[in-house]
Amino acid sequence: MQGSVASAVVDAADNRTSGRPAGPCSCKATVRAIVDDHGEAHLALCYRLCTETGNGLELHAATLQAISNLIYTGAVTVDSALFDAFDRIDLGRLRALARALPGNSADVLTGLLYMALDRRDVALRAAA
Repeated sequence: MQGSVASAVVDAADNRTSGRPAGPCSCKATVRAIVDDHGEAHLALCYRLCTETGNGLELHAATLQAISNLIYTGAVTVDSALFDAFDRIDLGRLRALARALPGNSADVLTGLLYMALDRRDVALRAAA
């Protein structure tokens, strides 16, 4: 992993205000799993969606897993509009909500992200 994107993610400066002290990303197993399952380009995209959109302090395992899941399923189009949309999303707030709900935080966060990115009102009844 040395000299790779995965290494850069793990070694990224971390100035979180979340309860964990500042330091390297502590989600090494998640980073390795994403690289093993989808490759370094996929991980780099997940990392960029966090760090280049004002969510750079949200390098948590559940957040990276959720972004990876969302991209891998093809539920979103990866383009500049996706980066613009992530600029408007507060990943920390969504992750806190995901942690408060029952179920795996990464899976719940994947659903919340999908709903935040989907411009349609997927949860509303269709007009008769």
